[in-house]
Amino acid sequence: MPRFPLFRSVCRRASVVTGVVVVASASLVALPGPSAGAYPYADVTLQVHGFGGGAGMGQWGALGYAVSGLSYQQILMHYYGTLGNGQSTSIGTPAGWSDNTSVTVALTENVGDVIVTSGSAFTAAGFPVPAGGGARFQWSGAQWSVDIVSTQGCAGGGNGWASEVVHTGVTPTAAPGVAEPFPSDGNLANEVLQMCEGPGNIFVRGDINGTLNTGTPPQPRAINVLPLGQYVADVTPSESPASWGSLAGGAGFQELEAQAVAARSYLMASRGANGYFGYADICDTTACQEYPGIRNETGMTDTATTDTGGATSALAVQLPGGAPALTQYSSSTGGYTAGGTFAAVVDAGDSVCISGACNPYHAYTVNIPVSAITAKFPQIGSLVSVVVSQRNGLGDYGGRVLAMSLEGSAATVMLSGNTFASDFAAFGLGGGALSNWFSVSGQPSGGIAGYWLVAKDGGIFSFGTAGFQGSMGGKFLDAPMVGMAATSDHGGYWTVAADGGIFSFGDAAFRGSMGGKHLDAPMVGMAASAGGGYWTVAADGGIFSFGTAGFQGSMGGKFLDAPMVGMAASPDGGGYWTVAADGGVFSFGDAVFHGSMGGKHLDQPIVGMAATPDGGGYWLVGADGGIFSFGDAPYEGSLPGIGLRATAVAVLPTATGLGYVVVTAAGEAVGFGDAPQFGDVAGVVPGYSGRLVGGALVPQ
Repeated sequence: MPRFPLFRSVCRRASVVTGVVVVASASLVALPGPSAGAYPYADVTLQVHGFGGGAGMGQWGALGYAVSGLSYQQILMHYYGTLGNGQSTSIGTPAGWSDNTSVTVALTENVGDVIVTSGSAFTAAGFPVPAGGGARFQWSGAQWSVDIVSTQGCAGGGNGWASEVVHTGVTPTAAPGVAEPFPSDGNLANEVLQMCEGPGNIFVRGDINGTLNTGTPPQPRAINVLPLGQYVADVTPSESPASWGSLAGGAGFQELEAQAVAARSYLMASRGANGYFGYADICDTTACQEYPGIRNETGMTDTATTDTGGATSALAVQLPGGAPALTQYSSSTGGYTAGGTFAAVVDAGDSVCISGACNPYHAYTVNIPVSAITAKFPQIGSLVSVVVSQRNGLGDYGGRVLAMSLEGSAATVMLSGNTFASDFAAFGLGGGALSNWFSVSGQPSGGIAGYWLVAKDGGIFSFGTAGFQGSMGGKFLDAPMVGMAATSDHGGYWTVAADGGIFSFGDAAFRGSMGGKHLDAPMVGMAASAGGGYWTVAADGGIFSFGTAGFQGSMGGKFLDAPMVGMAASPDGGGYWTVAADGGVFSFGDAVFHGSMGGKHLDQPIVGMAATPDGGGYWLVGADGGIFSFGDAPYEGSLPGIGLRATAVAVLPTATGLGYVVVTAAGEAVGFGDAPQFGDVAGVVPGYSGRLVGGALVPQ
């Protein structure tokens, strides 16, 4: 994630709906647009879950768990307890740390001269400055100097720094001249240093130093040096409202303590990764953690800090080995964390709605003007559709959007859900809240509610409403799996192996198989009949019928220019088509021949086929994801057409016949036309090393 160099997945204060979501950008690929009508509405309407990137702790979810009775330790372990690799974390004090450890914060509002004042006397480079006076640190390119005035500190005295006292060759450090009690004595604003900034100064505990960044040449910058615990006490109420601590009879205080530990751990890990551009441990904005100095400091959050740290301790989330973890967090996960460094978990607390606190980001609607989309991406021409092509498979709608496209009359732009959320956050809830977990309302669904994908090892992956009914994953197989088919009520499915073995799950009844019997060629696919039976097809064109599936003929024993690779059944089960690797199509029973690629040039061999719901056409899919349409089967795009280089293994038709899903060996399920996207294996199993071989769709 592109931050400097660390990235906390949208550090956004939980109580405020302002600012832009900080997300990772993606490469944009523009491709030729489809031939279709303009988008039918003035706005693209999204149903959205969450605010922020969703990695690690959700602040609203943490509050929900707190008011339900969980301790801050339990809250932290829910979100951070398990790493993405399955290892466990712990809570403790990393070696060398306490809340008295000095930390450095880049005050990013300042660029150039560093000007400091205070309501009390202080020192600048060791020289005294009276209350209300000011000091200006300047970098000449070779050394630091300090200018000191006794009045009108931020303005440089009455003459705008024209009559100041100048000292050169100094160490650019401003230090408070009076005590800054922690917790506060109620007079903190008059005791601390102020960095002069318009329209208002930044009041901070500790010292303000001039320093140089790592640019070429180095540029002057300002940093705040203060004890870790005091930094945490000021970040905590800036990220989670201090008022939460009194909710539910004080149970909400556990959220503030969880926030304090997360903020502390995040800074520790940031320092360990070379901090902010190498000249500070961390920055003061939501790109790191929100740190506005003492502006939001309260007794409640001071206590949350002192309860979790002290002179010899500083509780943090620790990785195996004891190092502090980079504890990303965001305002609202929407009900499911995104995963990544930490394992994705259900966030039941996110739906919290009690007196005094009701999460507005758990589920909400956003309208993005079509005009805003075409203004941002003018190359697409008129917007035609917004298509989600990949999700992470976790939660409602199939999970967070990983990949999507804006299809226009002139071109199609491919981008990530993160990029889309960032680009159009201004139209989010309250003018800033948006996340990458959304569905597009009013988009065609293809009459599909989910799908199964089957792997070579027999594993079954379920998405949407497709219920998992069992699999052969992890079990011994005499031969690899090559395909699957669903029952007519979609309460079960069969899978078929290359040796002809059939495996039945759910309400799919076993009707027989060729497992353990001689085959002249391996099995390559199967199709279900309307009455609960099924056919299997072998590479030599042989057809094997079981149950109510009637034998209508085959190419078994006949010459084929290329081996058979798949089959599809006619709607009433009275016939079927088979397809060969060279694109030849063979029709049997009441299955009508609509054309083929036999005898024509193919860039890659055909690997499968699917029929339209009315049997009036079919699609063939090549190994490169190329699509060939015949009869009433519309062409809606292909993998090469969207620039995706992948090995296709199957094509699955929507219930309307106006779209299809191309399944790839690497675990992707890519929709075209009116095909919805419910997630895929590539999205839910990072680095998936298996191989998919087919799938089946579930209608609405």
